[in-house]
Amino acid sequence: MGKASHSERLLTPRPIVMPSTLTFCKLNIRKLYAKGKRLGIAEWNHEADYADYIHNLWDAISSHRELKEEATRTEELLGKGDVIQLLSDTVMEHTSIRTTK
Repeated sequence: MGKASHSERLLTPRPIVMPSTLTFCKLNIRKLYAKGKRLGIAEWNHEADYADYIHNLWDAISSHRELKEEATRTEELLGKGDVIQLLSDTVMEHTSIRTTK
């Protein structure tokens, strides 16, 4: 089994994240995802691997001129691995809401 291509290496343990910071970041990621959808950068090619899609989506969000500042701030608070997980949760929530309507 090969090494994950997008893994995050930590040099020191991350400090414990306060619940209020986690809530702030979850809401911020939802906001960034919604803006990304409106800007057309959050479209998923269903032929693509889901993990690659999430990583590529975060890369697109964090490099977009309108979203970059908030994305950088969020990643600094949580780290890329946790941001990727929360973005994945957000995408899955929106996907399940869309399919149940």
